[in-house]
Parts: sequence; C-alpha cells; structure tokens
Amino acid sequence: MTWKLLGERRALSLFTLGFSTTIFLLVGLSMGGQWARCFYALAAVYALGFFALAAEWFWARWYTMGIAASGITMAVLGLVTTGWNAGLAIWGGIHLMIWAPLLGDGMAERFENRLDWRQRYGLDEYGVMRIKRAVKGAATALPTLVFYALAPREGSMVPGVALLALTGLGLFGLIRMRFWGVALLGVATIWTAISMAGEMATRTDWAPMIGSHLGLTSIGMVALVALAVAVSPFVVPAWRYVKQLPR
Repeated sequence: MTWKLLGERRALSLFTLGFSTTIFLLVGLSMGGQWARCFYALAAVYALGFFALAAEWFWARWYTMGIAASGITMAVLGLVTTGWNAGLAIWGGIHLMIWAPLLGDGMAERFENRLDWRQRYGLDEYGVMRIKRAVKGAATALPTLVFYALAPREGSMVPGVALLALTGLGLFGLIRMRFWGVALLGVATIWTAISMAGEMATRTDWAPMIGSHLGLTSIGMVALVALAVAVSPFVVPAWRYVKQLPR
C-alpha cells in the first residue's frame, strides 16, 4: 500500500518529535534534581530521531517508529493495568502522531528501501529485515531504559549510566553494520535482566512524567523485552558461526 502526502506526513512526525524534545528539555529544567537527567536523556533520544528523520538517513524510519512504539506500549500497558488516565492517553496519542504518518510503502521507499546503503553494505533482503528488527527493538528499548537506568535510587548512578551508554553504543555499531554493536546490545540485555532480578522486589518509585503508576520494574521489563527482540535475529547466525570455528 502506497500512501500519498509523504512530505506532509514526515513533517507531522518531525513536528511531534520536535515538540516532545522541547517538552522534555523544559520539564528537565523546571524539575531539576535527580529526575532532570532522565528528561535530558529523553530529549537527546528524541532529538536524534528528529535529526535522522530530517536528514533521511536509511535507518531513521525504523528508529523513530521504535521510539513511538515504546510510548504507545507504555500508554496501553498503563491504561490496562491502572485504568483510565488522561496523561497516559495523551502520551499514547503523541506517540501515535509520530508512528502513524511513517507507515506505508511510499515512506519506506524514501528511507530503508533505497539501494545506495544496501549496496554499500552488501545486504540482501533477509539481511535488511534483520537490521530493521534490531534497530526497531533497540530504539523501542531506549526511552524506557532511560527511566529504568537513570531514575533516582540509592547508591551510585554509574551502573545505570554505563548501561545506557552501552545500549547507545551498541545501536551505533548496529547501524554501522558492525558485529560488536550486536554484541554490546546482547551484553546490555543480560545486564538489564540481572539488574531487574536484583531489584524486582524492592523498587517502588513511579514514573512522574506521564502520571503513571507503573513501577520502574514494569518499565524495565518493556526495555528488556525490546532489547531481546533487537538481539534475537542474530542469535542463530552467531551460534552457527561459533560452531564452525576450529577447535
């Protein structure tokens, strides 16, 4: 299915991304304190989507739709588990305004279906699908991982910052078609799972931005699942490669 108004639809997504980035910056400035770093990091995540989509980088549509999917998922999860909440509904609607305009084959032709980058990296259709799934999964994980990793907690914030940096670096390596990017995302997935196992019974803080009563462990679970989705397309090929190594 090919939709029309490609430029106008992209502009709508860009407007919503820019609006979200500005709001996150203003909230961070107004709140200050330990929560401010979460909103500054979110502003950076959404600003990257804005810039990539405006520059029409081949992976921008995947990345932006992943961010939008994260917001929609959190809104739906919150509405299902805690009942009607106007803040959650608005949060989901904002992300729907990012996601929906990017649908359709025509928009895909403008980004990932271009031949220039496929020829540069020598990828077939199966390879493109693996990269698509991985980029979307990693992008979906980023906003929730920001909250899980940078939320105020007792002790040092270094582990949380390191986890977030590891995920970002892994995503960078992934879009550069480097295996170490996938490896770093795999480490981030395991790290998140171990961290959640240690905190599952103790975390009681809430996410204040969207008026949600979802615990940080619930938010971390969304990040964990998204990271697992990002890594999963490469598990079998990596295992086959390892089996072929000389012993």
